Amino acid sequence: MYLFDGMLEPEWNDSLKLSTIIIAVMSCFRLALKAVVQTCISQGAWIWVSGFRKGKVEARLEDFKMFDEAATGLYGSLVLLWRLKGRHLACVGAVIMILAQGFETFSSEMIGFSNKPVPLTHRSSMVGSPAPAPPRAETWHNIVPRGKELFLGLSTKAAIYDGVMASSMLTIPLPCSTGHCMWPPFPTIAVCGNCTESIFRTSCDLHNGCTYTMPTGTSVTKPNGDVSDFDFIVAPSNGSIHTFNSDDRALFSVFDIISVSQTAGKARVESHECALWFCLESLNATVTNGVQDSAVIAHWPKTKYSPETNGHFDELTFVDIPPELHVHNKTRYTIPVDSVHALRGFMDSLMTGHASSIGGVVKYSSDWIEAIHSTTSDLDNWIARLSLSMTNNIRQSGSLSDRQSFKYSGTAFIAASHVKVNWYWVIYPLTLMVLAFCYLAQTV
Repeated sequence: MYLFDGMLEPEWNDSLKLSTIIIAVMSCFRLALKAVVQTCISQGAWIWVSGFRKGKVEARLEDFKMFDEAATGLYGSLVLLWRLKGRHLACVGAVIMILAQGFETFSSEMIGFSNKPVPLTHRSSMVGSPAPAPPRAETWHNIVPRGKELFLGLSTKAAIYDGVMASSMLTIPLPCSTGHCMWPPFPTIAVCGNCTESIFRTSCDLHNGCTYTMPTGTSVTKPNGDVSDFDFIVAPSNGSIHTFNSDDRALFSVFDIISVSQTAGKARVESHECALWFCLESLNATVTNGVQDSAVIAHWPKTKYSPETNGHFDELTFVDIPPELHVHNKTRYTIPVDSVHALRGFMDSLMTGHASSIGGVVKYSSDWIEAIHSTTSDLDNWIARLSLSMTNNIRQSGSLSDRQSFKYSGTAFIAASHVKVNWYWVIYPLTLMVLAFCYLAQTV
């Protein structure tokens, strides 16, 4: 029990297990214990008779029967205790025989088993392999050429639509056949983004009303006598907080969001500049009881322009990657420039529109504008959902340049039975054993 405590339950073959051996050992222990006690009780009968020969009490044949029944069963042991009332050494044997009746029941509690996860390949009797590497991308080029123009792949368009309109977004599921898996931190190309509150300039005159203009030129004009409750505009821009002229990150979309609400003669203006860019992302993922848990460890946005590094197209390469991204040496993470251009063109066409309300009736120029307007109170979560949706697509449609996915393979676990010894139950058979040997010694 000491050797196997806390260890995997051994299985030598289909019919021979640790529990079988424990039962066999305890059965032998019980039989040996009873044999010793029965012999001593039988000898106790002659000790009892020898007392009669000294003239104390007349011996009877029923006394031999009483000792014989005590040596073979529970009822006889109880009768012996009642008749002798503890005045003879055989009472010790009777007590042991009574306690031994429940030995099988109590001994079964000495060994317990608990299920704990262990690596799938830990046991030779189980066939399996480590958890496959999670979907990830080291480069992304989901572009469809049509003549001289480049268009986004359909799956990427669907991911953008879903990210704009969905109320919630989950990371893509990871392959885990056993329901318990763990992966090392793994990097992948992803999409990062944020929405930052922007300043605006107000200019008013008596004839044209008031115009509210953001630094990028996006503006909303409220003419004098305008009956609209609010005006809402989304427009692509070159950015003032995030600019495309900056070469330290692969920006592919910058757009302004500005809304003007007219209340009791006063205007309330809200303006934000939102941006999306390619980044390098490191994730930590586990699956426990079939439930996946993914967490982002770190982001890295810095890229460097690399003209025609692979002989086909220009690229943006992630550089100066810190160690917390867990990138293996000599692994390059790149984004082709034409992927950035195609994605920017699509995003500019999508992030263009307006909405207005007159008398409580709201009119939107597109469904996308309606979805964006409904999330203006929580733009941070909205841009996070859009980024996650696009990241999921990149991880699935991207490719690996070094073909070494096995470096990020995980470990699959299964629930296996472990031995647990309840040591306080061992006191019971040990006590009986000590009593039996003392009784034997005294009888001898």
